Amino acid sequence: MRFLLCALLLVLTSIAYGLRGLNFTSFSRIFYDDNVFMRAAGTPDQTSTFYFSQSLGIDGKFFRDLINLKAQPEIRHRAVDSKTLMFGNIGIKSKWEITPKLILNSANTFSHSEREPSDIDDDIDVTYFMNKSSYELSWQPRYLLKLKGGYESYVKRWSDNLPVGSGTELTNGDFTKNTYSLTAEQILGKRFILELIGKKSFLEYNGTRGGIDTDTYYAQFSYVMNPSTIIKINYGMIDALIKDQAGDYTNYSTPTYGANITYFTERGTVIGLNSTYEVMDSSVAYWNMKENLKTSLMIKYPITPKLDVSAMGAHLITNYKDIGNRYQSLGLEREEEVFVSSITFAWKYNENHYAELGYQGLHLLNKDADVFKNKVFVGYRLKF
Repeated sequence: MRFLLCALLLVLTSIAYGLRGLNFTSFSRIFYDDNVFMRAAGTPDQTSTFYFSQSLGIDGKFFRDLINLKAQPEIRHRAVDSKTLMFGNIGIKSKWEITPKLILNSANTFSHSEREPSDIDDDIDVTYFMNKSSYELSWQPRYLLKLKGGYESYVKRWSDNLPVGSGTELTNGDFTKNTYSLTAEQILGKRFILELIGKKSFLEYNGTRGGIDTDTYYAQFSYVMNPSTIIKINYGMIDALIKDQAGDYTNYSTPTYGANITYFTERGTVIGLNSTYEVMDSSVAYWNMKENLKTSLMIKYPITPKLDVSAMGAHLITNYKDIGNRYQSLGLEREEEVFVSSITFAWKYNENHYAELGYQGLHLLNKDADVFKNKVFVGYRLKF
């Protein structure tokens, strides 16, 4: 609440100075969603609907660009039950130069979003609220060496605490996570960057569900192949301490790794390929931990000076292992695949007027319940 009040005060301050430094973008879209309640495949009354979405993008800089504000509140009106929903996000970033070699960066984001893919099968609008606050102190003792210390607070709250399966026990998906990090970054020659990174996190679910603490340490190597191409690879270890509902602990260790290639040109073409393997919290109530292997590809290409195409595809393989069970001695395990894709064509009439046509898809596959969700939309963007 204090964060939202601060953001409001910043907006009011900018208004007092004649709206200098603020940019606004209106997003108006009509969607067709073939599975609006994310029901499992094969459900006889799977619901499709049209809905209207109106959002407002706000982008501003204050106090000589020391503070950046980004916000995008959204209103959705659904035809199937004539229901209106509110979503959106707001974020503030700041950069303070304490000395020429000592810099403090901070960021705070708050969002209200749709629920993530799961095997929940109901007609309830389950959503979640998320707030992240991060602080990073960077010190550059030498020209090619930089040391960073960071802290992040991550709070997640669900709109409904639903029963687990057909029982009376609740999911208790709300959690608070605190992460501490230390990074050493060394530039090697003209094209290479080496980073040594260590992170320690503590996650506790609400109620008696348990939690997970992790120690992550890895090395990341970056290669600037040319002015348009950057390649990054990393490898390390994760040591996890998992707490179940009974309060018992299990130790678990696994490698973590990732790779990223980014290509961009002045004309506006961007290609990004990324893959990462990590251990993280689980939104599915039977497990407190999951392992994710995520591979994604993003492409943006200007077909003509007025017509752009943006496409994204992501593939996730998620493993829920018995050692991450919330319950004792059940031996529950599950593997699921998630495919997420989107493509958007944007036609720019001029610098302020855009028309859009797009598709968004989500396909989740597991042995308990498959979920398929497809959306198409037409839209209009106005900058002012």
